[in-house]
Amino acid sequence: MAAGNQRKRLIVVMEDQKPDYFVHTISIKHLFQSSAPSRSRGGAMEIRSLPNPTGQIPKPLAHPERIDFALAADGATLVGVSNLKRTVIYDTRSGASSTGPELQHGKTGGTYVIPLGRRLYALKCRLNGSDQGKPAGEDCDLFLSDGGTRLSPDCSWRTLPEPPPDYRYLNSSQLKCQLTAYFTAGARVWVSAEERGTYSFHTVRRAWRKEGDWELPFHYRAVFVPELDGLCFGLCSKGRYLLAVDVKQSPPAVRYRWEDTFPRWARENGHLCGLMPEGSLVYLGDGKFCIAWTVLMDDVDDGRRQQFIHLMALQLIKTSSISGKKQLRMVKRKACCYRMPSHGLMAHVF
Repeated sequence: MAAGNQRKRLIVVMEDQKPDYFVHTISIKHLFQSSAPSRSRGGAMEIRSLPNPTGQIPKPLAHPERIDFALAADGATLVGVSNLKRTVIYDTRSGASSTGPELQHGKTGGTYVIPLGRRLYALKCRLNGSDQGKPAGEDCDLFLSDGGTRLSPDCSWRTLPEPPPDYRYLNSSQLKCQLTAYFTAGARVWVSAEERGTYSFHTVRRAWRKEGDWELPFHYRAVFVPELDGLCFGLCSKGRYLLAVDVKQSPPAVRYRWEDTFPRWARENGHLCGLMPEGSLVYLGDGKFCIAWTVLMDDVDDGRRQQFIHLMALQLIKTSSISGKKQLRMVKRKACCYRMPSHGLMAHVF
C-alpha cells in the first residue's frame, strides 16, 4: 500500500447477542498524533465510547449463523461467507448490504475469506470425516470499480482444484485438517495446516503445490508488505505479539519479534477479567499498523464486567545501524480502549 493510499479509519464488525452483525467505523487520527498518550484517571488506559453503528448486516432468525468477513482491496467493502452458504457484500460508505450467490457447500468450523485481485476465495478452516467428498475451498468473481466492490452479475461459486493428498488426510484414511495461518503474495494464496505443513495455491494457474513440512509462525491472517523489505507481518502463533518474517526463504525466517506489542497490561491489571484469543492486525500504509483485541474488563466507571476493544497503533521506520545495516525500527504511537455495548460479544477489526 503506497503512502498516498494510507487508510484513515478502522472498520469494526461486532458480533452481538442480537441477531445481526453491527458495523462501526473508528477514526485513527488520534492514535498517530505525536503528543503523549492521554490517560484516564489513575493513570489507567484511556477509554472511549464506541461510535454508534453505521449499519448492520442482517442474519436469518430461524437458524444460528456465523459469517466470516474480509475487507476487499478498495478498503471500504466487507465481503463475507456464512455457514449457511450465504455470500454477503456490505458497503461501509453507503451502508448498503447485498446477498450474492449461494456457496456450493457449507463452511462449518469457520472460513478463511480471502479477496485477491478480482476473485474471492473461501477456504474451509477445519475438515473432518463429515467433509468426505467435499472441496477444501471455492472461489467466485468480484467486480472492482471506483464505486466499490460488488459481485459480478453472472458470478457463481466454483470448486477449487483438490490440494495435495496430505493437505486433507492425517494418514492414509483419516480425514482431518485444521488451517492455522494464511497470507497472499502476488498471485498465490499461502496457507498452513496443523501437523501438515504449508501449501500455496496459484490463482492464475489454478494449481496447488506443497511449499514444505514447516508451518507459518502466524496466528490466522498475515500481511505481506512489499515496501517494508518484502516481509510478511502477523501475530505470533504462540505469543500473539507482532512478527516480521522473510517468506522468500524456505522455511521462512523470523527477522523481527516485537514482544511488547502483546497487551500484557490486560493480564496484569487488577481489574482485568480476561483476554479473548483472537487479535486483528491491520496494515494502514506508510509502515503504520494497528493491532486490535477484544478484552473483558471491569469497567472503571461502574465496576461491571464488560467487553472492550483494545487498539494499539505503531509504525515501522526504515533506519540504518552504525555499521550501515538497514533495519526496521518500531515506534509505538498510542493505545486506547473502546467500550462495547453491553450486548456486544466479539469485535473483528479491519
